[in-house]
Parts: sequence; C-alpha cells; structure tokens
Amino acid sequence: MTGSRSRRSAAVLTALAVLALPACQSGEEGAPEPAAAATSTAQEPDPVEPAVISTDPPLDSVDVAPVTPLHVNAGNGTLTAVTVTDEDGAALPGALDAGAATWTASAELAYGTTYTVAATAVDAEGTPTQAGGTITTVSPRTLTLASVFPSADSGTVGVGQPISVTFDEDVTDRAAVERQLHVTTTPPVVGSWSWLSDRTVHYRPQQYWPAHTHVAVDVDVYGLDVGAGIRGQRSEHVEFDVGAKKVAVVDATERVLRLYVDDQLVKEMPTSLGKSGSPTPTGTYVVMQQSRNYTMRSASYGVPLDAPGGYETPVEYASRLSNSGIFVHAAPWSVGDQGRRNVSHGCLNVSTANAGWFYDNFGRGDVVEVANAGPALEVWDGYGDWNASWDQWQAGSALVPPAS
Repeated sequence: MTGSRSRRSAAVLTALAVLALPACQSGEEGAPEPAAAATSTAQEPDPVEPAVISTDPPLDSVDVAPVTPLHVNAGNGTLTAVTVTDEDGAALPGALDAGAATWTASAELAYGTTYTVAATAVDAEGTPTQAGGTITTVSPRTLTLASVFPSADSGTVGVGQPISVTFDEDVTDRAAVERQLHVTTTPPVVGSWSWLSDRTVHYRPQQYWPAHTHVAVDVDVYGLDVGAGIRGQRSEHVEFDVGAKKVAVVDATERVLRLYVDDQLVKEMPTSLGKSGSPTPTGTYVVMQQSRNYTMRSASYGVPLDAPGGYETPVEYASRLSNSGIFVHAAPWSVGDQGRRNVSHGCLNVSTANAGWFYDNFGRGDVVEVANAGPALEVWDGYGDWNASWDQWQAGSALVPPAS
C-alpha cells in the first residue's frame, strides 16, 4: 500500500513540474507570441475650398436699372482688389465691408453705360482667384424731370401750402412713382398724396399744417420706370418750414375780410367781391404768389381786351389766390363799394392801404376762406386742394391705403 501511494505522489509532482516549465522555459519552442504593435491612423487635413467671386447683379447682366446696388462678393475667402470702371475708364467708388467679404459701390450707376468689373480674392491659404466681366445699365426711351414746390429757396410758407411734384412727361405708373415719394415732418402729421393729372401730384395734411412744422420731401425717382419706358432723370430732396397760422376769412354777404394770426383776430378790411356776372368762387384759397405791381387782364379768363367787358388794369399789391385770376389787390376805384356791394370781376378788392398790409403780412401758403359766394372753387385751380374732403383727397392716391 505504501509503495502504491508513493508512486501516485511522484506522478502528480512530475505532472506539476511539467506544467510549470513553460512559465520559465527560455527556448523558442512554446515561446509566447509577441504583442501586436500599437497602430496610429493620422487624419489628412480637409482640402481648402477655393475662393469664389460673384457679383450682384451678375456679370454680363444688361438693362440694369441704375439704382440697383452693385456688390462684388467673395465666398470661401476675402477680397483683396476690386475695380469697377465705366466706358471712359473712370472708376466707380466703393468700399469693402469689415470682413472684406463684400465690396459695395457708393455711387449710383449712370444710364446706358457698360461697367467693367475686375476682382481678386484669396482663400484661407492665400491662393488667389480672379474674376471679371461687364454689367450694362438700361438706356431709357426718354427721361422725365420732377420739379418740387415748395423748393429749397421758397422760404417759410403758410399752413395751407400743399407740396406739389410736377413731371415734364406723363406718368402712367402712378403707384410706382408714389411709392418713391416720402414726406417727413416734425412734428408728425397725417397727410396723403393725390394725383391732379398725369403729370402733377400734390400732398396735403388732413388739416392745415401745424404752425412751425418742419417738412422734408424726398422724390426718389432716379432710375425709376414711371411707365412706357420713361425713367426719372434725377431724385430731389427739399426741406422747408411752415410759419405762423395765418387765415383770412370773408363771407360774401358781409363783405368784411377778417385776418387771423394763430387764431387771434388781428385786422378787419372792408372788401368787395365778384359781382353777379363774375362771382368769386366759394372755397378755400391759398396765396400762390405776390406782385408789388401787376396788370389785370380779362384775357386771363377768356375775355379779349376788345370784347365787351374786356380790360387791362394795372394794380398794386396783388396777391394771387388762383390760376383763374382771383387776387386780393388794391382797388382804389371801388373803395366806396367795399363793405357794401360786390362789384369786382371776381377778385377781393380792398383799399390800397389794406392791400399793402395784406401784402406785407400775409404771403405764400397763407389761407383765404371765402363763404357764400359763387360756385365752388375747383381743386385743380391754383392750390384748391383744401376744397376736397379728406376722403375725396385720399381717393386721388394711386396706393391703397394711401402713402402718408
């Protein structure tokens, strides 16, 4: 029994010894596999996108409106050089933005002109890209010039003075034009444009201008197609001031002209208005212009000098109220009728002294209101704008709602 156990113990020890050998055996046979080497995959950098140059409007554009803003743009880079020249080689001024991504022209383009554009841009690595081409502006069929009144040299005007814009060609796209007419006032005022003809548009407030209002008018029609291929020749900017509120009021049945300044009665004048055959139109007038000396002519309203009732009469201190020939003026020959009877051809006759006072103290844009006289003054007669109701006035706008 003892021998059998001894043999089993020896066999176990031998087996353990054999299992232990690989852990310290140095021979090639049975050597452990070498560890796999660590690998690295270095990523290639993304390729740099080349700079791309574009223009607005695009190169090779034709019939471009001259007010179209001209831009040169760089994508994936920055602009380093931009030149735009006209047919004579004159450079169009412009400037880069802060990031040098866009160049913008600082002057309007001219009509019927081809501009040559040359630009260089660089990408993130400094590699340059160049582009060039032409842009050609429209050649209008004809041009129209807008005149604005009051003008820059009109001085202070009265509270009844409308703004008048008159074109020297017919305007068939009234809405397009009206969208480019802007009035800015201090203090703010509610007003509207209204077309009196295909060439004339007026602006008036809903009520008389507040005294001492400052008014700025912008007629931004350069480059604009006003219809039928006619384009605006240039834009206009005008500023003017409104003075004190001056309103003269007369009732044709009373024949007394009462003059108010800032709603305070300051003077009364006996007057004689139009007789039955030539009544003074009833309505609200605005002083249009004044002449120290003026010759009244019946031919101005269709009666020749050699016809019955024809006349040519020199007068002093003439303040025109309408295109049809209504004035406040000196009429020393009718002083005996003034305040008593209406004997004039339609004008408001006053004494020479009173006509001089009116001439000196009332002026362009001031208001004369005539009541209980002849037929209504037409809106188109002089500055008869105030003879339309506010709704009627707004109905003359080409825009809905009307521009203010």
